[in-house]
Amino acid sequence: MTLILDVSVMTNKIQELTQNGNDNHHSQKTYDHQKIVMIENIIDTTALIIDVIWNKFFISLNSQVIPLRLFIQETIRRSRTSWSTLQTALFYLLRIKPKIATLEVEITDNKSDPATCGRRMFLASLIIASKYLQDRNYANSAWSKICGLHVKEINAIERRFLILIDYNLFIKDNIFNNWTNFLRSRICTFSGLKQKGLFSKDEDQRAIAQFVECQV
Repeated sequence: MTLILDVSVMTNKIQELTQNGNDNHHSQKTYDHQKIVMIENIIDTTALIIDVIWNKFFISLNSQVIPLRLFIQETIRRSRTSWSTLQTALFYLLRIKPKIATLEVEITDNKSDPATCGRRMFLASLIIASKYLQDRNYANSAWSKICGLHVKEINAIERRFLILIDYNLFIKDNIFNNWTNFLRSRICTFSGLKQKGLFSKDEDQRAIAQFVECQV
């Protein structure tokens, strides 16, 4: 698994749970497996959040696009996104959800509003969160190489996202802590239910939607 994502805060808890008297080698193997599973579930949760927010905007089956999950995985891997940056980016997506819900699919001069594309808005959110949290960042020309979009389009989706979010990038500590706890809970629940074959996408969508309505 080559995905670059700092999940030590979450996986340390898993490591504690797996170190229950077994030998160190077995515990490390269990921890490594759990870490891979956790990363997979982070990607799944990210895809689910995008599905929840952009569920009324469909990509044509004839479109030459990679699956959403693979897009997320490759974007995170190539950009070496940290866990804290991803958490912030996902929160920003929830913050613009009410405005996305009011958008209609309109095409003018053969160009659609980038705000109706969950992939582009996820990318924009990731770029903005990275710039907001870190002193050293990729230039948009580097993001262009990461995702394959022209620099002009990177600039355009970044501006569009900032307008949608009203340039409101600050997150209060208590709100972010609630979001972090909620996200960890959903990811761990995601993992447990999938292992038991009981995962319900509809139930998880409702849980995320309820958090948006109550907390953001």
